[in-house]
Amino acid sequence: MRRFEYSDDEINGTELLFSVASMILGLGVLTLPRGIAKAVPSSDGWIAILIAGLLCMMFTLVLAKLAIRFPKQPFTEFAPRIVGRPLAVVLSVFFFIAFAMFSSYEVRGAAEVAKEYLFTRTPVEVIGLIFFLVVIYAASGPRVGIVRLNLLFLPFVIVVFVLVLVMNAVFFEFEQLKPAGISDWRKMGGGIETSLFSFLGFECVVFYAALMNRPKDTVKAAVIGMSIPLILYTVLFIVTIGVFSAKATAELQYPTVELAKEIEVPGAILERFESFFFTIWLMTIFNSAAMTLDICIWIAGTFFRRSSKRTVAFALAPFIYLAGYLPKDLTQLSAYGRLFSYVDFFAGILIPSLLLVIAKLRGVSGSA
Repeated sequence: MRRFEYSDDEINGTELLFSVASMILGLGVLTLPRGIAKAVPSSDGWIAILIAGLLCMMFTLVLAKLAIRFPKQPFTEFAPRIVGRPLAVVLSVFFFIAFAMFSSYEVRGAAEVAKEYLFTRTPVEVIGLIFFLVVIYAASGPRVGIVRLNLLFLPFVIVVFVLVLVMNAVFFEFEQLKPAGISDWRKMGGGIETSLFSFLGFECVVFYAALMNRPKDTVKAAVIGMSIPLILYTVLFIVTIGVFSAKATAELQYPTVELAKEIEVPGAILERFESFFFTIWLMTIFNSAAMTLDICIWIAGTFFRRSSKRTVAFALAPFIYLAGYLPKDLTQLSAYGRLFSYVDFFAGILIPSLLLVIAKLRGVSGSA
């Protein structure tokens, strides 16, 4: 598979760290407590989140190890060296489908939540289109620009996120966490599965590690980037259960936004804090959608070498946008998200892990 090049600068470990965290912290933060509360009907869900997070951290380590084995090369370049070009093309197509579904889900999900809390009279299709046009604009530019937006946006997102948790401390009741330790292994297994899907996104490492100015820092940056969502998800679930109870959380569509609605800012400076919270949170959803679209362009560009990045972006955009609107309602959207999670888990985690094993057995590696 031939190299597809754009004039990108290099990135450092901090930028990769923030990119991994931003990729994961998308819509999952808004819906995770509900999914876990349904699977594990008690406060024990934090255990499922912790186990899933540690498993994903292990997979992150594996993918980072694969990436640094072939420094300065993305997945589309080193995969043919491991399994040959024909099979590498098939694997790249799997990757493309996974990230295309990821991008379409983020765009549709962002539009649904925006309509619910911000633009109640605007059709969800219009909201999604406007949001996606901005995503396309970002993905059409230099790749390093998308990565560095994470440095700008993510600190604001984390600050607001922590603010929501701290300001809900007055509503937190420890009694809501009882009874604890009552979940059987089947329920816990369901909670781990749900949590695993909320951590997906770290597989972007096998692409963005190619931009690292010091490839040896990839493992450390990727693992630390993975630890940020793990900590935030765990604390978020505990606080949400403590405020609403496990039973109530399971019935809320967007529990995290509901936490923001509980906040009353002194002096009525912000009458609807949830709108402010979601507006800030759109930053990380935007970054996540932009990076997934960028990776789709990266993969497609290896097959259309003579086309500019902007041309490829606009050629892919209609298909990705329309795919996000195949689900007719939120129930179908949830099913779509679960489907893409399975595809993403297979393409983004199992395949690279297998490639690392094959590369080690065959003694294949590369150098910049």
